[in-house]
Amino acid sequence: MLVFFRSRRTAIFGLYIVLTIVYAISFGRAFIDAFVYPDWMIAPIMAFGSFVAGSTFLGGGAVAFPALTKLFSVDPVTAKSFSLAIQAVGMTSASLYIISRVRNLPYSFIALYLAGACVGLLVSFALIEAYVPAVDLRIAFTLFLVCILVVYLFTRHSHNVSTETHLENTFRDILVTLLGGVLGGLIAGLLGSGADLVGFCLLALYFRIEIIRATQISVILMAASSIVGVGLKWVFFGGVGQQVFDLWILAAPVVLFGAPFGAALCRRIPGNLLLGFICIIVTTEVITTILLVPLDHTRLSIYGFAVLASLLVLLLVGYLATHKHD
Repeated sequence: MLVFFRSRRTAIFGLYIVLTIVYAISFGRAFIDAFVYPDWMIAPIMAFGSFVAGSTFLGGGAVAFPALTKLFSVDPVTAKSFSLAIQAVGMTSASLYIISRVRNLPYSFIALYLAGACVGLLVSFALIEAYVPAVDLRIAFTLFLVCILVVYLFTRHSHNVSTETHLENTFRDILVTLLGGVLGGLIAGLLGSGADLVGFCLLALYFRIEIIRATQISVILMAASSIVGVGLKWVFFGGVGQQVFDLWILAAPVVLFGAPFGAALCRRIPGNLLLGFICIIVTTEVITTILLVPLDHTRLSIYGFAVLASLLVLLLVGYLATHKHD
């Protein structure tokens, strides 16, 4: 078994080399053409974003979406598409590292969750995306990160020590997993991130999985959701656009290696340091939203209701977790 495990790591390392060669051959010229100011700045930004993607449950979208909407003045729909496209590279790269290093991942849970996420992504693209104002997407992204930080603060000192490989033991477990996947897909379809965050909440709150393991699984969930999201966009919804493609060309080689580096540190970083890192990201997002995003005060009640609804859902998940065997 140990020999197989080591050979799998060697194979994945070889895959990184192959991917680098394929990128250089396929997109080398396009990279040079796209390397113009200010677009080239996306590469160092996503170097940081890829580290966040691999080391935390926030995902690369926690950096990509606000960076594009606030620094590059890109519309939220385009920023969402870029987030999905770049996470399809970075978080997939981090997932390969995790799969090569971590044993006994809950693949049945991952498959069930992704089935729901596919439905959520499709519904989001087809029925919801066109009816949500751009400013609401920017505010919603900030509020969503705040809610997830609350969950992390609530769970980080709990006794989440389970490392079970099969989580869905009852019909309720299966239903909760599927519905969580649908919700994660809906949010990812609107914001370019979220399938990982909802998955983390489900794993940490409901299944009581140890925090580091829940983070690793959430990276895999977002990687697969991003690939599905980009695929759906490409096949059924007119693709991701030239602007997204040009930015993706610049950032892809950076996140290919940055995300596994973050995933490697995730296994070793002290909990208090990780908490501080996450708090800095979320606080920066809140402050920049207050300063840079024009707020329609007539919609404050809607935002307040959205936060309240999110917190109630989280409380419901926690309640179901404490009554799993009732």
